[in-house]
Amino acid sequence: MTKRRIGLEITSTRIRLAIFDDDKDKPVLLRKVEQNLEPDSDVAEVVNQMLDGPAGFGDRYCTVLPADDGFVRQLTFPFNDPRKIEAAAAMELASQLPVDISDHIVATTPTSGEEGQYTTTAATYPAEKIGAFLAPFDAGNIPIHVLGLTPFSEISGLRPWLTQGVLVRAHDDLLTLSLVQNGNVVSHENCGPTHDSAEELARQIHREASLLCRAARLSSQPLCLIGSNVTTALGQALKELDWELTALNLDEAGQTIEPAFLPVCSLALASDRSMINFRRGPFTLKSEWAALKKHFYVGGGLLVASLAILAATALHSYQFKTGMTENYRKQINQVFRETLPGQTAIVDAPQQLAAELNRLRETGQLVGLDKSTSALAVLRDFSTHTPKDITVDIKTFNYEPENLNVEGVTNSFDSVNRLAGELKKSPSFTAVRIADAKMGIEGKQVSFRLQISIGHPQGGAL
Repeated sequence: MTKRRIGLEITSTRIRLAIFDDDKDKPVLLRKVEQNLEPDSDVAEVVNQMLDGPAGFGDRYCTVLPADDGFVRQLTFPFNDPRKIEAAAAMELASQLPVDISDHIVATTPTSGEEGQYTTTAATYPAEKIGAFLAPFDAGNIPIHVLGLTPFSEISGLRPWLTQGVLVRAHDDLLTLSLVQNGNVVSHENCGPTHDSAEELARQIHREASLLCRAARLSSQPLCLIGSNVTTALGQALKELDWELTALNLDEAGQTIEPAFLPVCSLALASDRSMINFRRGPFTLKSEWAALKKHFYVGGGLLVASLAILAATALHSYQFKTGMTENYRKQINQVFRETLPGQTAIVDAPQQLAAELNRLRETGQLVGLDKSTSALAVLRDFSTHTPKDITVDIKTFNYEPENLNVEGVTNSFDSVNRLAGELKKSPSFTAVRIADAKMGIEGKQVSFRLQISIGHPQGGAL
């Protein structure tokens, strides 16, 4: 049986259908038809009537969901693995979209870009509405292989003829513009209802297409027009606005295909191309689902084995670390008993050792065992710098952390000056000032008072 590519376009009032052969280089349109749809009609039954028989084994079907409930975003990732992108896209969309997508199906396009910067278009759609849309087809045994989203499905089908430009879809009184570069959708805009007159619609397209090109920092791109609202007058009006128009090299037995059928023809051509497809997860075709079961069983077995290995590794690591911790604790307690034999109560050995070390450090500073400016260190420095050939009798030695007041008597004013001069040479004293010096009543001794500023031996203040 010949393989056919079938596109379906379904609205609330009409069904359009297009059938192409399997020739990818020069596709031939075998049939196109449209039929009105009554509110209580069985969609599957109507489609089977339009096909003149049930679906063939080799047939592939493609249709699109209503665009109202879908969300689309362009995402960039530093990796190009499809499985990683599929997992990361759901989390990225959840953080960007204003709605809860936990019950949505997420689909992505193939990535494009360079090393370290891969861009994909990700779309999400409520699973409940996908199920409602597919229910009549599944019940009527019509296998929808590709369940896409406008305009990505149309552009995927038209990729051999449209690689650069703006796809203008003026169809069923709705306008959508998509900027296409290298066969991929760069950006698109749902512009709402179309205007009635060709001139007003042309100005609307002119305005929206210009915005798309400027936003992408591109010059004006050729326009490709498809849809039921496309007319000869519209094309002429766009040419008068200096737009270049691109025609699709598709025909039916040598006759040009009407613009109203170009959207459904593009869906038929997209039935075997990579693009956004919501026919996944719980909505995978049953025939394909059976083929996937084996992979799920193998994957489940590998997952269980991996979890068992992970649990065993974690248990072994825990036991090893627990043993090491106990050994360290015993060693620390032994060091504690050897260092502080008088201490019998061990509560927290490291903290107790640290406290004892701090106490010893403070005692050492107090008695001048280190190089700090303690009282004993200052007294030692004062004695070292006192000239040996003069007689000095110290009456008062008042020490403070930053100042030293010394009162005493000597035999002359010259001795006071020499004492002050020698003390200034000490690195422990930043300043030495003779606050008072006077001769005694007998005229034999000079009373003096020195005010000394104390600093670190390196010169910094305490």
